[in-house]
Amino acid sequence: MAVSVAEFLRTLPGAAAASFRAIGAPGTVAIEGPGLSEAKADHGVALACGDRRVEIGLAPQEDRRLGSLVLPVTRARIAFSGFSRDEAGRFLACFDAHYRRGGG
Repeated sequence: MAVSVAEFLRTLPGAAAASFRAIGAPGTVAIEGPGLSEAKADHGVALACGDRRVEIGLAPQEDRRLGSLVLPVTRARIAFSGFSRDEAGRFLACFDAHYRRGGG
């Protein structure tokens, strides 16, 4: 993802809530993990809603250089528990849309 770790974590609550709604998951989304409160990638975060859980591991932030342009890059590993294959796909599509950036 072409975002900093801090930006990833700032966007996470809205992205998580919308993504769980996209699959029709009832209830409140809980976000757990020291990575969220400390704005670090050291421990990652977990999202939970009902019996569904998403574990997100974040690699340390890197920079991608394109000439004089420097973009932050944060690699994320996402694991699903309690999701059907279709639900995981719909969750990920919505989640990804929240992190997509456009220019122009």
